[in-house]
Amino acid sequence: MTEVVLFGIVGLIAVAAAAFMVISPTKNAVHSALALVLTMGCLAFLFLMLNAPFLAMIQITVYAGAIMVLFIFVIMLLGAEKLDVRETRFPWLPVLGLVLAIVLLLVIGLPILNSGLNVMEPVANAPRVRVVNAASDLAPVNVAFNEQVVATDLEFGAVSQFTPVPAGDYSVTVTPEGGAPITTAVNLEPNSTQTVIAYGDAANVMFAVVPDDLSTVSEARSSRVVVFNAYDPQTTVSLVDFGSDSNAADTTTYANEVGYGTYSEPVILEEGAHNLAYIAGGDVPDADSELVLFRNQEYELPRDESQLIVVMPEPLFDGTVRAAAVTFADTARASFGGPRAVGTLLFVDYMLPFQLLAMLLLAAMVGVIVLTRHHLPGAKDRINVRRKVSRPLTNVISSQVGHEVVDEAPAQLPAQTEQRETAGD
Repeated sequence: MTEVVLFGIVGLIAVAAAAFMVISPTKNAVHSALALVLTMGCLAFLFLMLNAPFLAMIQITVYAGAIMVLFIFVIMLLGAEKLDVRETRFPWLPVLGLVLAIVLLLVIGLPILNSGLNVMEPVANAPRVRVVNAASDLAPVNVAFNEQVVATDLEFGAVSQFTPVPAGDYSVTVTPEGGAPITTAVNLEPNSTQTVIAYGDAANVMFAVVPDDLSTVSEARSSRVVVFNAYDPQTTVSLVDFGSDSNAADTTTYANEVGYGTYSEPVILEEGAHNLAYIAGGDVPDADSELVLFRNQEYELPRDESQLIVVMPEPLFDGTVRAAAVTFADTARASFGGPRAVGTLLFVDYMLPFQLLAMLLLAAMVGVIVLTRHHLPGAKDRINVRRKVSRPLTNVISSQVGHEVVDEAPAQLPAQTEQRETAGD
């Protein structure tokens, strides 16, 4: 109920701010731009209510920040903050437009509300399935779901890609190379992701269906781990973390006594290095005990992954087998509105629209620069133009020499007198 109340309040503020921007009672373009900033802020709050903090921050920084600053800069640069207040020919036209908009909203909205349509039901997705070959001495196999082939030449310890198939009942056929086909029945529900594991040996191949949870890992910097026991019918497997070799008290058990042909509950582990070990039974032995079937020392676990670890018998050259833990990792779904989810959408699914939007913003910026650039006369325009000075040249010279130079008589050469000849002898 709180979300509905907040949505109503914030929605009304957004609509009122948008109406103020269009109507502009103050006849000031800057006030209209500030009303648009308020509308953007309300939209960011609605994104926060939808658990999309990254989109909310983008709404504030890009739209309410950069783009609105550009709008206000252009308005102030052009001196267009004051609107033309001349009387319009039809002053009743804005009111009529508002009334028609409300009437059209009611005409369209009321039938939709009274129709009983439930548009909130999500569309069911087709199930996805993959196959793991964990049978120790089974030759490479071909796997088919009814008539649809999902894997070919699948060797021991290998896994096929996830394949979407229609929901329903299927007959899974595993055909070893040069052998007879082996079939089993599985049911695939909509919106499910499952792994079919073929385990055992060539004489007795069994199948298990393990659901894969690829949803968002709610814990930060963590991953999801599931353990499947395909090792030995007489042995249960436990997953432990011995921790530091110098401290025997920091051993942690994550999955306890997983039976043959079964899988553990999902375990959430933090990213980083782990000293993992797979032991026989439920009692935690020493790190060097014979009960330790397999160890993953300094196992680096990345974040936001869903891992299926299959403990299977690995055949050796002497005919014996040993335990091996094979990890099949898949990326978990990114959190809604998070940076990884938004980046995947923008740069994978919507790469072309994203680039077109960038080109549009670039063209808009260039257009703003062209519109606001003052015209400067070129070099050719200044050839025959007489230069204007604010002060005459004589006044400038007078200020430099300290007296007027116009009224003075021009300087005269000294008069030459006749030179008398000297008396001779």
